[in-house]
Amino acid sequence: MSRGLYLGIFGGGGNSNNNNFTQSGTALYGDAKGGPLVVNAQGAANSNSTGIGGLHIGYEWAGWMMGQEGARWGLLPSAEFEGYYLGTTQSGQLLNPTPRVPEHTFSDNFPVNAGVLLTNALFSLRTPYLDTIFPYVGAGVGAAIVSISGANSAQTNPAEPGINHFNSNPNASNWGFATQAKAGVRAEIVDHLSLFVEYRFLYISPTNYTFGTTVYPTHIATTPWNVNFGGMYYNMGAAGIEYSF
Repeated sequence: MSRGLYLGIFGGGGNSNNNNFTQSGTALYGDAKGGPLVVNAQGAANSNSTGIGGLHIGYEWAGWMMGQEGARWGLLPSAEFEGYYLGTTQSGQLLNPTPRVPEHTFSDNFPVNAGVLLTNALFSLRTPYLDTIFPYVGAGVGAAIVSISGANSAQTNPAEPGINHFNSNPNASNWGFATQAKAGVRAEIVDHLSLFVEYRFLYISPTNYTFGTTVYPTHIATTPWNVNFGGMYYNMGAAGIEYSF
């Protein structure tokens, strides 16, 4: 028997895998100091922890019986619309290769708040052994709205203490394609109410951001800074509760 319409809420966490990121702009030195200095710094983000929380609404159909008549094996398809918050940090060291200085490096930190919206397809397995336990797998596609607030870019070599190169506007946002795969187990605890635990793999496509110019009385003027995040990968676990109507 299928559940029909259901509503779920969940939370969890995990970590991000390393992805490439770049920072580009120009320091507007005059001719007496060699002219404009082009910055095209590149690096890899550290692996950082992440947290998620959200909800989904879905519908499960009766599906198909499998095996011989009376075997009680079944495959139950579901469709879901899901939205969740993801909070994490992108941080790491970037190197700008330039003949102007022996080494030109930055230490960047980007607090990330993302909203992930996905349409999922799931398949649950009904077995003849336990009528209340349902393993499942699923996949989804959609979009992620990625917001960065309070970004910081510190030049570490040559050192510039107290200078955030994004200080005139450390906030930016963009959106990217998102896709995920998940696998878990759902357990019915009473009529209409289930608990579930699952593993999720989430991918967000490359995104671009523009931050403000560097504005300090003691620092050379710059152009706005362009930052690119390569594709972001997240491995996460989640647990939640579902109610079927």
